[in-house]
Amino acid sequence: MRTEDLMKAISGEAQDNDRFEELKLGMPIGKDVSDNLVLAQKRLKPLTIRNTCVTGNGRGNFIRRTLITLSCLYDRDEASFFVLSTNQEYGELLRLVSADFTVPYIRERADLAQAIETLKELIRMREYGKGYPRLFVVLDGLDDLPDCNKNGDLEEYRDIFEILIRKPDVDVICGVDLGRSIFSGYPGAFLGIGNCLVTTRESGKADVTYVNEDSSLTLPMPIVYPNEPTVMESIIYLNALPADR
Repeated sequence: MRTEDLMKAISGEAQDNDRFEELKLGMPIGKDVSDNLVLAQKRLKPLTIRNTCVTGNGRGNFIRRTLITLSCLYDRDEASFFVLSTNQEYGELLRLVSADFTVPYIRERADLAQAIETLKELIRMREYGKGYPRLFVVLDGLDDLPDCNKNGDLEEYRDIFEILIRKPDVDVICGVDLGRSIFSGYPGAFLGIGNCLVTTRESGKADVTYVNEDSSLTLPMPIVYPNEPTVMESIIYLNALPADR
């Protein structure tokens, strides 16, 4: 499935205002075998942090395409995106003229510490009624930073969650290699603070597992997610859309 196809599907759903509001409450991440849009992170409780965790090969591309899709749903004054990652490709998102992206330069732990202070200030602004009503925070590759993740329990991620926990209208998208971390056989330990695990299997396919309120897991649901064209081609396409989309 091409990125444009997902965008057009979302545009079709948006013709129904009620359905569009439903889309804005979740993350459209692809289509299931019945060609229905799959939404991650539908929130049932208003002050529960929402976390979609992406693991497996190609998770960075998956996350970037998810962000491009989300940027179709929100105007610049409705949401902002804050990316904490060592992955340089996220810088491509700065080219999106229709979305507000912040992608700090992170190559060592000191860079991460400075970026976290910026994130804290953004949270403080929102508490005083400034900033944007919705915030999407991306954490990807932080466990690969020098002097990070020393004990293998994703301490840096946990520290950031402490900042974001119980903040309304904050969504977190994580990209981690759970096979060598606290995932270790049962995702509830990590996903207990969120509710969705996406495991990329191969190009253009993924499995989605949800965490229920009692910490039980749903069976993996296969989905097809945007795989073509490249992220840059998708950005060019999105920037060419009319302003009143």
